[in-house]
Amino acid sequence: MALVAVPLVLAACGGSSGSSDPTSGSYNPAHTTLKDAGLQVCSESQSQSLPDEPGAQLTKTYYVAPDCHGAKVTPNVVTVYQFSSQQSVDSGYPAIKAAAPATAATEKYGPVVIVVTGPHADQYLASIDKALKATQGGSNPPTTT
Repeated sequence: MALVAVPLVLAACGGSSGSSDPTSGSYNPAHTTLKDAGLQVCSESQSQSLPDEPGAQLTKTYYVAPDCHGAKVTPNVVTVYQFSSQQSVDSGYPAIKAAAPATAATEKYGPVVIVVTGPHADQYLASIDKALKATQGGSNPPTTT
């Protein structure tokens, strides 16, 4: 696991909709990573719904597609769970995997867990992983629950 990916993914949890232009005041690395993975963010939301684990801080959900065509909700969803430390994510990861649908693809990046659901979950997580590897050094191959 490359720790350089942590700031990118942690930033994915912050802010509201953003730009993929690093010179923009509303720059959002999550949008950049998803764009590099060939995906558009159709909409996003932040939730107080967290795993019942110490250190769980934030849940951010992105509805994604290669082309949103104006849709705000898509069948493919990327959810990012942010934790306060690597120890917290290691403790919370099994609960997230257990709660995820059987077809979900999950991956840990430092103190975050990424869960992708929908008909293209494995393909989209592999694309996200490839984009992270190209820009940040990436992580281990995705594991499917």
